[in-house]
Amino acid sequence: MKKAIGAAIANWFRKPENREKARQAAKQAYSQYRKRKNSGK
Repeated sequence: MKKAIGAAIANWFRKPENREKARQAAKQAYSQYRKRKNSGK
């Protein structure tokens, strides 16, 4: 089962537009995480 999921993700990442979307999502998630971390002090 894990191999099938891994293959599906690998195929999805092969498309450049998906890669760009994932990069944007990761950047957004990271900035939200940083905001939360900094506001806790």
